[in-house]
Amino acid sequence: MINEETKHYWIRLGIVALVFFIVAYLAFHVALKNHLRNLSNPFYQTRRMEKILDKQFRDFDRFEEKYLNNPFEPKMRPMFVNLVKESSEYKVIVDLAEFDGDEKAVNVAINGDELTVSGKMDKKIRGNEKIISFTQTYYLDEKLDENKLLKERKGDKYIITIPFKITEREDD
Repeated sequence: MINEETKHYWIRLGIVALVFFIVAYLAFHVALKNHLRNLSNPFYQTRRMEKILDKQFRDFDRFEEKYLNNPFEPKMRPMFVNLVKESSEYKVIVDLAEFDGDEKAVNVAINGDELTVSGKMDKKIRGNEKIISFTQTYYLDEKLDENKLLKERKGDKYIITIPFKITEREDD
């Protein structure tokens, strides 16, 4: 004999289980219907494909950055050196920002009508070594007076002024 209290307990448990299964069935049915509706919607599919393609492009860019870029291949960088011709002199303007403001890393050599500007610096940042090196040679029309070479620093700019050699004219 089952008493009334136990009978009511099992009836309530059965009703709760039935309600739970009905709600779960309805939720599954609504989610399935929503999914099937989205699959047949071309705009939804287009947005989804755009997201997938964007992710693949980002992944490829990361892969290319990590594996395909040769660390020994020279990269195009902004110019370290600018040569400016004025009326009686040349000005060589060197950007020292990459050289941590060290003008000793920059060398200027004059050999006749040839001006060579070079620089080299080794940086160690968190265990990684970065080598910055450049050489630029200019072939100039004027003769330069290397004895009157003037070097000055303005902020991150290192300005080297090289006057022209004054040549004596021969009179007839």
